[in-house]
Amino acid sequence: MREDLPQLAVKTAHQVWLSGEPEEARRLLKRAREFAREVGIPEVMASVHHCHAVIALAEDDLDAAREHNATAIRLIDKSTFAPQFRAMAHSTAALIEGAAGNLPEARAGHRTAIRVAVDSNDSPVVAQVLAGIADLALREGEPGRAAYLLGAADAVRGSGDRTVEQAERTFREARAALGDAGFDAAYHRGDAVTMATAFGAAGLESDASAEGPDRERGEDQQETRRPEQ
Repeated sequence: MREDLPQLAVKTAHQVWLSGEPEEARRLLKRAREFAREVGIPEVMASVHHCHAVIALAEDDLDAAREHNATAIRLIDKSTFAPQFRAMAHSTAALIEGAAGNLPEARAGHRTAIRVAVDSNDSPVVAQVLAGIADLALREGEPGRAAYLLGAADAVRGSGDRTVEQAERTFREARAALGDAGFDAAYHRGDAVTMATAFGAAGLESDASAEGPDRERGEDQQETRRPEQ
């Protein structure tokens, strides 16, 4: 189907970028964008913009990342697009704000992302959002919580995944901060987290002014609270 062409080009572009060929990835993304315009489906164009945003974020081009991701979210919010993609777009927005040092905005974005992800009941998406929240924990000076969330992400997913550059960076930096033994202990505290407890484990029920112990409540209690509908 014609609408599958831009989606395939987007996936290929991301894989090509991961393999270390940024120029070829950009060429493929340009082609995907042309296909998406021809198809005229908002969700398809949103996926192209989101891929642009993910790559721009990894390359520290925060302005471009923010612009592309904002466009993706605007297109998604006007459609009935799958909640999994909505969760990932909000997670990406939060990662962008975290990289820019806007931690309250990052926290709010991650809170939205985990709500949507948990309601989607999609374990790989919930896992990726949890790994994104680990990035926030690290930026807030809590490497132990970052390690815990990385462990929680892998527990929910059912396996480790170090193919996402942001998650791999968080993994390396948290281990460097805690040492091998400290990291492993914190990481394995996340082993018991499940889809049912993921929202509480994220620890984002409280607002940005919360004190550290409140933010750690999810780790200590693994609450099963779900977001209010």
